[in-house]
Amino acid sequence: MTDSRQIVVGRSRDCGLVLSDGSVSGRHARLSWQGATLLVEDLGSANGTWVRGQRVSQAQLRPGDDLRLGAVSFPWGHPDLYAFLRSGAAGDTILGMSIPGRKYICGACGQTGLIPRGFGGGTLECAACHTALIVGRKPPPGKPGGRVGSIFLSLILLSAAAGVGVWVWQHGGEERARVVREQLQPIGPRPTSEQELSVRVHTRDRVVASMDSSDPVVRNAAVRLAASQQGNFSVEQVASIFTHVRGRWRYVNDPQGAEYFAHASETITNEYVGDCDDFAIVVASMITAIGGRARIVMMSGPAGGHAYPEVCLSGEAEEVRAHLDAHYQALTDRRLRQRVNGIHYRPASDCPLWLNLDWNAGVPGGPYEAESWAVAIYPDGTTETLATAGAAASPAPGG
Repeated sequence: MTDSRQIVVGRSRDCGLVLSDGSVSGRHARLSWQGATLLVEDLGSANGTWVRGQRVSQAQLRPGDDLRLGAVSFPWGHPDLYAFLRSGAAGDTILGMSIPGRKYICGACGQTGLIPRGFGGGTLECAACHTALIVGRKPPPGKPGGRVGSIFLSLILLSAAAGVGVWVWQHGGEERARVVREQLQPIGPRPTSEQELSVRVHTRDRVVASMDSSDPVVRNAAVRLAASQQGNFSVEQVASIFTHVRGRWRYVNDPQGAEYFAHASETITNEYVGDCDDFAIVVASMITAIGGRARIVMMSGPAGGHAYPEVCLSGEAEEVRAHLDAHYQALTDRRLRQRVNGIHYRPASDCPLWLNLDWNAGVPGGPYEAESWAVAIYPDGTTETLATAGAAASPAPGG
């Protein structure tokens, strides 16, 4: 569009920002600057425009606010938005994310990291994209000159120790008072896809916070189930947890227009009630609580968005399949007995087998659903763009 102070978002190729998800309409919504105010208007979409969990026809908001188009979290960090965001609010665009401790989110690339201890102000460099981030107690006096194209993308942080706000903003570099040439400590490498960037900004922190594997409720539930297959961490223990949780699961939607991530301890206390991301969180947390390594995969497929856990296992695929087959054949409950003739998994350089634990798979290692993209979230907060299941997750046949 020629007017940089407004942008139309939708699936149509002529939109300023194109979102390919099936829940997004052709011309879904328009964002525009009204002076220093950002306005979103729904353009008659089928699945609605949602601001902070409420369906709206139009609403005022700040960049970084909880905005959804259909089932899609709005990708505030998308490169196609840079010119539009820079054009508003006299070039001072607040992303508005408040983060506990001394964390930051770079407005240019979405990278999350930590401000070095003892740093009191000056210029730091984002470890991922090398953008200059000027840090201080308040913004410097004066406004950036438009002729040099300075960019201010502000981010609110909270200093837990001092209990005061710390402002971080991206700057073109002409005001380099007290330049400090030390990089911010990153949490994981730079995102390698726009979906991974969106997951980092909108989803990752809430999912990680919900994986409370050290909570006594989670630990106690996990060890009781694992004790039926006592010994070192094993695929049989994983199967015991998966079968127990899946067999008792009752599906309940999130609140309309909102995304709620229940803590694993909360899900166990509620006797296994929730949606797919709650299932993924509780299974991954219970596996972590007994010494396993698990991750949560956020994906999109023909049926829309979905989440499921995976567990890292050592050994050969045929060995894992044989152990699972023997485990399910030996169950005392005849209704649960079944043959495991093959397993589905993702191989990786640091893990021979990331085994599928999707509730739709039926058993550990069951088939993946079709995926258009997939992003893993690890308990330590790192993320990774994965090859889609159809491309990377071939079944290991039984002997």
